[in-house]
Amino acid sequence: MEEIVEDLAYLSTDEVGCIVEVVGQSEAIWGMQRVRRGMDITRLLPDIPRRKDTNTGALDFERMASIRRFTARTVNDISVPVTVDQLSGQQTFRVSSFPHIAGMLVLSASTLMVTSSNAAVAEALFGLQPRGLPMTDLVPGFDKMLNLLVEEDEIQLREGMVIPEHSFRRARAMLALREGKADAAAVFLRPSGVPARHRDGSEIMVDVQMRVVKSETLGPEFGDSVIQEESEFNFHSSEIVYALWVTYSRAMHAVNHGIGPISPLVSRPGTPPNSIPLQPGPGTSVTDFRSDSESDDSRVAFDSQLRADVPSQRTVPETDTVPATKPEHKKSIDDFVILEDMGAGAYGQVKLARPRHSPSSPKVVIKYVTKRRILVDTWTRDRRLGTVPLEIHVLDYLRRDGFRHPNIVEMSGFFEDDVNYYIEMVPHGLPGMDLFDYIELRVNMDEDECRKIFVQVAGAVEFLHAKAKVVHRDIKDENVILDGEGNIKLIDFGSAAYIKNGPFDVFVGTIGTSRPSPLSVRRSIPAFTQC
Repeated sequence: MEEIVEDLAYLSTDEVGCIVEVVGQSEAIWGMQRVRRGMDITRLLPDIPRRKDTNTGALDFERMASIRRFTARTVNDISVPVTVDQLSGQQTFRVSSFPHIAGMLVLSASTLMVTSSNAAVAEALFGLQPRGLPMTDLVPGFDKMLNLLVEEDEIQLREGMVIPEHSFRRARAMLALREGKADAAAVFLRPSGVPARHRDGSEIMVDVQMRVVKSETLGPEFGDSVIQEESEFNFHSSEIVYALWVTYSRAMHAVNHGIGPISPLVSRPGTPPNSIPLQPGPGTSVTDFRSDSESDDSRVAFDSQLRADVPSQRTVPETDTVPATKPEHKKSIDDFVILEDMGAGAYGQVKLARPRHSPSSPKVVIKYVTKRRILVDTWTRDRRLGTVPLEIHVLDYLRRDGFRHPNIVEMSGFFEDDVNYYIEMVPHGLPGMDLFDYIELRVNMDEDECRKIFVQVAGAVEFLHAKAKVVHRDIKDENVILDGEGNIKLIDFGSAAYIKNGPFDVFVGTIGTSRPSPLSVRRSIPAFTQC
């Protein structure tokens, strides 16, 4: 069970809906000095209903109680989803706002209709139950964005394919340019998610990540009036569906939307100590984390955690055309000459390479991480890096000042295409050798040599746990690389995570295997995953 971060404000009004008193976190919801005594409540909650059978402007409490889900209008003219409840017997309203909301929608691949959703999350975000609605009712233009990604980017919507948030942001910007919208330049240069529609018609900004999955259904579908015996549900059918992870962050989606930031308040910090630490990693205070402008993380409302991907701000004049700029070269695997294969694993391959157009540059080790093999819960979002696998986030964190260690592999950069992420790493040894092969060659290792290797591995693990607050979860001989002088590097952070309070009760790492070897008996021992 995790705390749900929630901002609450209580608005007391007179008979005609003018503000009498405000108590609570009104600044976090509406912004500085937005709420004043005597202000009409509809300036704060534009869709609050009034009674139609009177000319006094009295509020319609019955209709308000049946709706409950509205949007608040901030000082910067931004719509924020809220829940409004009247306190019993009083003209005081409890306004609840979640700084972060995230949940799942499942769409039919053929019709783009919502077939299921997280009910609580959908109501809090969109103000309604979306099941049976076309996705375009929730995110206008979703079908056009998806078609653009499929046709122009040649994305194949096959099982396991993941389309991250930044792809939908880019598709939205491209559509705005193509359709000649007045704000196309601003959308292109200052992306802030994709526009969604609340129940009351207001626009809210969200981010969408999509995964193509195969869904299994038990038995045939029948009408509600038909009662079937349990024995009739005796077969499975499967279909391809689109699983959408929809996220909303009040601070994040206001950065480049509306006029300036939503307010100087970034809500209350989330739960941490009993949760996954704040990005970019543990050991960072909330103040330090907010000020370093490198990453963002807060607790997600209801059932998960949102790692907020707040884009860096740029001061760009809003014009009708995009300024002509020289396109930046996008690094690709074609920029390298592959020299040799160095290994393969569950997520991809590792190769030795050199820059194609700079033969004198140092060689690099490139790890291929296949996108379709990345588990959903190992994607993370960062304002500077974008949407990346957790492995890249951890390696980027471990190359920051104060978090480098001589016995831990160093990432020099990363890039991606539609199929893979590519992690560039500094080679160790050339030729280097993993500890598994080294032990097979050095069957008579003396105690001093064993001690030297063990001390370095232990030192790297101790640094990860005590200083970096990272758990590797796949410590094994094949993930220890030696150079010609006995110096080691701990590699392969594909199973790594930031430390949280345990116990770690899910197996992560390498299951014991049988590999022909004089020492194959030790291969039956699984890699350490809990330390």
